[in-house]
Amino acid sequence: MTEIKPVPELEELKKQWYNTDAVAFEMINAMKYRESVFIATNKKVTQRMLKINAVRFLYMNFDRYRFFEQECLYNIYNSVAHFPELPMGSFRYEEKREQQAKFNANYMEFIKGYDLFIDLDNPNFQLVYSSAKLLKEIFDSHDIRYSVIYSGTKGLHFTVEYQNLPNELKQLSFDKLAKLFKLFAYELKLIKKIKDIDTSVFDLRRIKKVPYSVVYPYYRVALPLTDEQFENFNISDVFLPNLEPEQMKRRGLLTRQGTTDGLMVLMKEIAIERKKSEQLFRLCKTKKQTLYGLMKEMELI
Repeated sequence: MTEIKPVPELEELKKQWYNTDAVAFEMINAMKYRESVFIATNKKVTQRMLKINAVRFLYMNFDRYRFFEQECLYNIYNSVAHFPELPMGSFRYEEKREQQAKFNANYMEFIKGYDLFIDLDNPNFQLVYSSAKLLKEIFDSHDIRYSVIYSGTKGLHFTVEYQNLPNELKQLSFDKLAKLFKLFAYELKLIKKIKDIDTSVFDLRRIKKVPYSVVYPYYRVALPLTDEQFENFNISDVFLPNLEPEQMKRRGLLTRQGTTDGLMVLMKEIAIERKKSEQLFRLCKTKKQTLYGLMKEMELI
């Protein structure tokens, strides 16, 4: 396998990007009250349990983990779950190891929210884009409050943040919510034929790329997209040299206006449509749980 080496000119641009206040503040707004994670693409190195709720903490972690050195070429992720009371980890490795073990054993106690996060992924980006157009049409027609973000590689991310979920879903425990979202994604993929929805991981420690971060080795930005940018999307538009960092100021996640009820309406539609098709899918002969069955069990339908 050919080793992908960093490009000095683009590494310098990356450093300038992260050192621009407009970019840093947008990243912090997305990272605040979540577990942040640095994952090195060229080594088996992962830094978890990073609490980055302010720009100075972002730069402190950059320095501590040698973010801009070629020995560790990191990409930046954060949790799908909300951790407003995440413990502040030590920069001393021995202490951090103990803190990490304790947090891993008790992380459920710290979760205060969990987003619906749908990842569309395929080596062929044109197929991903076709799937994303279909999903976007469905979300728009149901007036759902969501954002769509280019992943920086070969995917597109749709997110409904916890505060934008229907009240009925906020009454559920987070483990049940994760289970419900996984079934919803699976049946949405099946019923609406959105082939590129990734249903492999929906656990409570799930992570995703941080919006506005630069993704190595492609030097593309994980950029939230407006409707116009989505409709006219071109990979070259998110290539780092083609973006002006100052234009990121106060841009946010570009969450669509809508209602919190739209998602519940869609979930019920998918569940009922799947139930009507049970015999076709021969589920009546299996014990596999369906979205309809789980929603009925949770008294959501």
